[in-house]
Amino acid sequence: MKLAILIPVKDLSRAKTRLSTLLSEAERRELAHAMLRGVLAQIDRLPANIDRVMITNYAPAIVLAQTHGFALIEEGEQSSESASVDAASAALEAQGYDGVLRVPLDLPVLDVADLETILARAQAGVQAVLVPSFQGTGTNGLYRAPPTLFASRFGPGSLALHEAGARARTSAYEVLPLTSMALDIDDPEDIRLLLDRRVACPAVDYLHSIGISGRLAAWEAARQAGGK
Repeated sequence: MKLAILIPVKDLSRAKTRLSTLLSEAERRELAHAMLRGVLAQIDRLPANIDRVMITNYAPAIVLAQTHGFALIEEGEQSSESASVDAASAALEAQGYDGVLRVPLDLPVLDVADLETILARAQAGVQAVLVPSFQGTGTNGLYRAPPTLFASRFGPGSLALHEAGARARTSAYEVLPLTSMALDIDDPEDIRLLLDRRVACPAVDYLHSIGISGRLAAWEAARQAGGK
């Protein structure tokens, strides 16, 4: 069975704008880079028979892809994550891949064991695996076999949309909660949840280096004052 891990990477120069109350534009970019490095480090631990692919037009990500031995699909233009993932999935299906697992870059505590769990379900014949976000509405992991089994619908409420797409095409799908893939970083509350886990990872190391605890305390105080 020919399988691939796919990471879509957009231009990170203006990443994570919902964190602008805590981090400057440059700091948000550095945080995104730290999370990407952490995700790539975990994927590096997978068996060599699982191919790695990145779709991007962001120059620093291209360098990282080459450093980590990823095949590269270079985009001319990025319209949305769904479009990028589906374009790459179609290209990989044309190359003979049986299944593709999309993994986002913003999973700071990703553990290779959870990736191996999804790939084991793939080897067992499951055609679609959906990994929910911490809130239970987003999709933090998406496996499809064949890779174009149904369309990507990333964005608000994506888990329900992906489950509907899977259900329309196959009964062999699973919604699979996985701890290390549940937490993605979009807003200040996510950063607080990340720090509460007290784990070591590149993203946490970077956040501590810029004094994030004091900023979070000020943000929380301002939020509570505004709610009075």
